[in-house]
Amino acid sequence: MNNFRTRFRLGLGPAALILILVTVPVACDPGFPTSEGEASVDRDTFVEVYVELRLAALEWESGRIPEAERDRVLTEHGVSEDDLREFIEVHGRNVPFMNDIWQEVADRIREEMEPEEGLPGLPEGELELDPGGEVR
Repeated sequence: MNNFRTRFRLGLGPAALILILVTVPVACDPGFPTSEGEASVDRDTFVEVYVELRLAALEWESGRIPEAERDRVLTEHGVSEDDLREFIEVHGRNVPFMNDIWQEVADRIREEMEPEEGLPGLPEGELELDPGGEVR
């Protein structure tokens, strides 16, 4: 036991632990399921419709889109609620794919919500900081 403690203190234990932590995840297949077939809606259409539905819902205090507005958005894109559900059923277990989808949805919603001119600020040169961080 004393020999183990000595090796661990000398760096052999942490090195072995690091080697195990690095090689085990690389050697193991993450096992993510892939998509299960084809959906009637393609990726771009799903993202576009979902973003538009979320933006429309954000306009309402309740955060829920009225049924008539939802139907208008779906009809405008030529998809149904069932088409969107089918897309999620087909691809829902494909974690990397769906992660990319939700990231793109979040990015597009964020872009739509940001002001086009950027954030208001002081005109250049109006506020200066000296090297110590003090305002001059």
